[in-house]
Amino acid sequence: MKKIIKIILLSFSLSLLMTLLVFGIALSGRISSMLSIKSVGDVIHTMNYQEDYKLDKAINTGIKDTEGLLSFICDEMFFGYKIDASLTKYGCSAFITKTPDNKNLVGRNFDLSSGSGALSVYTHPRGGYASVSTVSTEMIGVGEGSSISITSFVGRIAMLASPYMCVDGMNEKGLSVSLLDTDGTGTLHQDTGKQDLFISVAVRLLLDKAATVDEAINLLSKYDMHTAHYCTQHIFIADRNGNYAIVEWMFKEMKIVKYPAVTNFRLCEVSDENYSGRCDRFDFLDNSLKTKPINNIGESMNLLKGVMQSHTLWSVIYNLNDFTADYAVKKNYDKVYHLNPRSY
Repeated sequence: MKKIIKIILLSFSLSLLMTLLVFGIALSGRISSMLSIKSVGDVIHTMNYQEDYKLDKAINTGIKDTEGLLSFICDEMFFGYKIDASLTKYGCSAFITKTPDNKNLVGRNFDLSSGSGALSVYTHPRGGYASVSTVSTEMIGVGEGSSISITSFVGRIAMLASPYMCVDGMNEKGLSVSLLDTDGTGTLHQDTGKQDLFISVAVRLLLDKAATVDEAINLLSKYDMHTAHYCTQHIFIADRNGNYAIVEWMFKEMKIVKYPAVTNFRLCEVSDENYSGRCDRFDFLDNSLKTKPINNIGESMNLLKGVMQSHTLWSVIYNLNDFTADYAVKKNYDKVYHLNPRSY
C-alpha cells in the first residue's frame, strides 16, 4: 500500500511539475518582457518586448476602433483581464533631415495635453523587423496621473499592450513611422471591401513589415483604414534612403503627399501646394529646413525645441542609418537619452 501511495504521489508530482513547466514556458515571453521594464530617467522607461503579440491575428480580426483594439489585447495578452486605457487626442510635429555625413534623421515631437510618461519599446518579432517605438504610458492607463505605477505588478502587465499603442518608431531597416492628428472632421471609417485596419495597428504593421516608404504605402493601400477619437490622423513615413511621404485620407480615399515636414493639418487639402500660414509649427520647420537642410542630431533636437508646446511629452530623433534614438522628455533638452538595441 505504501508503495502504491508513493507511486501515486510521484505521478502526481511529475504531472504537476510538467504542468508548471509548460505553463512557465508559455508565459516566459510575457514574464521576461515585464521584468525588462526599467527607468532610464524621471519619466522615461524602456522595455525589451519578448512575447508574440500576434500581429497577423490582430489584422485578421478586423479591428475598427479603440474598444476593439483593447478587447483584442485583453483577450490575447491578459487572459481577459481588462485595462483602463485610451487613445486620446494629441498634437505633434515631425520632419526628416540629412546630416553632414549624409545620414537621415527623423525628428518627432509628441504633444499630449495631460501629464504622462514615455515608454521606449524594443520589439524583435519572428518573421518581422526589429524596431524601437514610443508609447505614452497614459494611453495604457499607468504611470504619472494614474494610481498604477509603471513598475508595479499590474503596471507591468498593462505594459504588455505597448506594441499596439505606439505612436512613432523606427525599424532596423531604417523605416520611420510617426502618427499625427489632423484638424479633420470626424473619425475615419473606410468601407471599400478591403480588410479593416485600425490605425495604431497600422503603425505596428509598417514597423514590422516595411523596409522602405514605397513598401509602406503599398501595404497601407491594401486596407480600409479606421481612426480614433473623432479625428482623421495621418502618417509621416521616411526611410534611410532619404525618401519620405505623408499618407492621408480625404473623403475616405488614401492620399499621398511628398513633403519633408508635417504637423496637424492635412496637406492633401491644399490644392496649390502652398502650405504656409496654416500652422506656426509647420512654418517654423518648413522655413528652417529650407534655410538649413543639413542638421546633426543636436541641431535637429533644437528644431524640435523650436516647435515644442507647453504639453510636449517627448522629443525624439531617430537615426535611420544607425538604428539609434535620442530622447528629450517633458521639454528637458539639457538631458538627452541616447538609446540603441543594447539599451533594452
